[in-house]
Amino acid sequence: MKFVRGMIVVGAGKGDFSGKPRPFLVVQSDLFADHATISLCPLTSVISSTNLFRVSLEASPETGLVRDSEIQVDKVDSLRRDEISKIIGMTPITTMTRVDDALRRWLQL
Repeated sequence: MKFVRGMIVVGAGKGDFSGKPRPFLVVQSDLFADHATISLCPLTSVISSTNLFRVSLEASPETGLVRDSEIQVDKVDSLRRDEISKIIGMTPITTMTRVDDALRRWLQL
């Protein structure tokens, strides 16, 4: 599978936050699309009020989500390609701009 930044995928790794199959947002640069691992932010349907580093994402046919979710920018992870089972949707560009802002804040870039 080819992964591009902004895709929403389903994957499961071995970490505390990536161990069960769940949706993730691809945040890795497209320049490294062939890399062995993909950098992602997990999504959760448990909505918090931490707007400085969580970004809301609505359920829609475009995103492939069935529940409104939050992108957990504070839990950036990398999964091997074989740990990603499918592509379910794309994130709107306006949401990706908010993700970029949240990543810069979280990582102090």
